[in-house]
Amino acid sequence: MRRSRASALGSNAGSAGRKTRALPLTAIDFGRLTLGDIDHPLDAFTRQAAIDYNHLRHQRWPHTRNPHLFISSQTAHTRAPVTTGWMQPLLRGLPVTAQQLREDRILEKAAVTGADPQHLCAGFNITPETRLRYTRFIHPDPTDSDDVSGCNMETS
Repeated sequence: MRRSRASALGSNAGSAGRKTRALPLTAIDFGRLTLGDIDHPLDAFTRQAAIDYNHLRHQRWPHTRNPHLFISSQTAHTRAPVTTGWMQPLLRGLPVTAQQLREDRILEKAAVTGADPQHLCAGFNITPETRLRYTRFIHPDPTDSDDVSGCNMETS
């Protein structure tokens, strides 16, 4: 159960690793994810995962002052984010990596928004060069000599 919550929330944050571990509790308002330039609605699964996780978090550590969304028994009484060692097992055994979840989320958003450049850059904190790779994937230019159909969608 913990695995699906973390992977859903992390992939919707458009981040992987350190950014997910440091996600502040205030970034999730149970209808939207708001963090810096990122501001987008949560799908029903992720919204429910956020509600469930927040309930579990409050039950286990009702008086914690830790500002991070994800906390553990080691971090609940500090202000530190959870460790990589806490996050890694959540994704172990899943058929995708955290990076692949992020890339899938960006591609999905690019398809829904018509690959709107400003939306992709602001929503996922990616560079214009990276955004161009996603835009070309959604709207390939037949006159472009670069074959982007099989390109690696690594983000910056």
